[in-house]
Amino acid sequence: MSILGDTLRCVCVFFLFSGVFCGSIGMARGPSQLVLSPQFLPSKLPEMPCSSLPPGLRYHRREYAGQRAFEWQLRLRAPSSGTPPLYERLRSADFTVVFPVDRPITVHWNTGSHAEVTDFQPHVETLKAGVAIEFESFGGRSSDGVLPYFNLATEGGGLIVAIGWSGDWKASFKKIADGRVYITAGLKRSRFRLRPSEEVRLPSILILCYQGSWLDGQNEFRRLMLQEFTPKAANPMQLMPVAASVHGIYGLNETSEKNLTELAGHLASLKLPLDTFWLDAGWNEGGFPNGQGNPNPAPERLPHGLAGIGKVARQANMRFLVWFEPERAMRGTWLDREHPEWLLLPSGTPPSLRYLETDGFRLLDLGNTDARRWAIDVVSQQIARWGVSIYRHDCNLYPAFFWHTDERPDAIGLREVRYVTGLYEFLDELARRHPGLILDNCASGGRRLDFEMMRRCVVLWRSDNCWDDPSFPRNVQAMTYGLSLWLPLHGLGAHTTDAVSLRSGMGACASFAVNFTDKAAVASLREHLKRYLPLRHLFAADFYPLTEWTSSPSRWLAYQFHDSAKGQGVVQAFCGAGSEERLLRLKLKGLDPNKCYSVTDWDGEVRLTRCRGSELMEEGIVVIAREKPRAIVLEYAADP
Repeated sequence: MSILGDTLRCVCVFFLFSGVFCGSIGMARGPSQLVLSPQFLPSKLPEMPCSSLPPGLRYHRREYAGQRAFEWQLRLRAPSSGTPPLYERLRSADFTVVFPVDRPITVHWNTGSHAEVTDFQPHVETLKAGVAIEFESFGGRSSDGVLPYFNLATEGGGLIVAIGWSGDWKASFKKIADGRVYITAGLKRSRFRLRPSEEVRLPSILILCYQGSWLDGQNEFRRLMLQEFTPKAANPMQLMPVAASVHGIYGLNETSEKNLTELAGHLASLKLPLDTFWLDAGWNEGGFPNGQGNPNPAPERLPHGLAGIGKVARQANMRFLVWFEPERAMRGTWLDREHPEWLLLPSGTPPSLRYLETDGFRLLDLGNTDARRWAIDVVSQQIARWGVSIYRHDCNLYPAFFWHTDERPDAIGLREVRYVTGLYEFLDELARRHPGLILDNCASGGRRLDFEMMRRCVVLWRSDNCWDDPSFPRNVQAMTYGLSLWLPLHGLGAHTTDAVSLRSGMGACASFAVNFTDKAAVASLREHLKRYLPLRHLFAADFYPLTEWTSSPSRWLAYQFHDSAKGQGVVQAFCGAGSEERLLRLKLKGLDPNKCYSVTDWDGEVRLTRCRGSELMEEGIVVIAREKPRAIVLEYAADP
């Protein structure tokens, strides 16, 4: 993670004031307390996040019945008259949690996405008295560097804390004594004044209390995310496409009206069980990336826009997914020429990101009302005109280096706050204007995975470290493991149709960027879909690691998805090309010990056909890699 440097995260000792400073107005008060009962229920629900809120700062708290969870959303509104107050060090969480036992407390957290093989790597650290562990995002996107989800686990249960903010945030966890942990979270930088009567969003906080092991907490959180923080445009699995990507055949800047309509027609003739036609970047004038900022399709390749392509896709019984990147403009494009006043320029970039300045990157300021309205209207018209079913929203830059340019001392963080507020308004307005529209959140692959974005968007591309990386397929296998600890809806697909690639990309969604004119590839994909589609729903069920996480191809990696209500599950075990071990014993989890389960090996090599749950959990199943690399898939179902 060389780009992140020391800004990714640090562990340090620091001294905290006994009071909470909520801005330049209001009294400093001691932090609130969240007291957990012996059953890890919140026995005392204090005013959150501060026991005294300054004028203009208000919050709405929502409790999620039956899930031991509650959330608070904050908004800040300036007075309508008088001298605007100076808001400093604004925090959305500033409280002490009191655990019912004085036992060691560990923090489970994950690396975020940064287009590296270690994306979503899980970590665990034990809190030490007086030592604060600090975390922060990098570059202005919420899950770049660190996922904004944390599990504080102790004997018998724990507390999960999540941050809902699609910009930069920071958080700290400090053990005080006697099972007490002081928690702060909120904006990374804040010292600003608002305009009279102006109202902006601040980071939201989500809390989940749980009883049991730390992994029980993770699965409770997955269920909460699936039920409460998933878009409501359709049921969860309908949100997640099984797509034919055009880019297994055509490069990003090679698509045209002719070849895309022909491909859609060809896919219809194949009658593959695919539900979405996936068109990614490169369709706009000037191509990708230099044409970002030109809102119209390339006239020489797409003289009639994308409407005809959307029509042919629908005739093939497929939804039309189209990629957009409204937040970026490049030097010399239409936006740069016609509305430079809407664009922010980068500054202060580290050497590894200096291209943002030298290559002419600009950021469309969504905090600017006129710019945001223009973007909403243009994108909305294109969605309607082209028949777009899935809107794919990308953001391939580091917005923090644009927000910080020419900041005044009394406006630190304000541009970011207005921008993120505007981003939410942009997405919410698209959803309002187009009922049933599915929003996909890309952001250079998985760099905006906070729960505020997850309640609006699905994740169809979780990392730009993918098929073309030398670490493939272990990289994508390890990412499924790491991200599944927190989020139930994600996946990948494949760019080739060998068994290892197809099985490594399984998840709640899949995009197949393969050569659909190759009869052998189509036949292989067809056979894979016959097996994959009936069990696809299981990837949204409970998740259990069966080995330690590893990015090394010399070691096995295995995990399990289990639906306790249906008594079904799937196990995946991957043996890398460099592994010295051919055998692996897998002890399953979450089963009913008294039920019998039928086990099916996709390759027919595991001889067990019917076993008790107790046997599968205590003695396990031995899998063998007769060749390397190997991707083993086991299905199981409880007897009726």
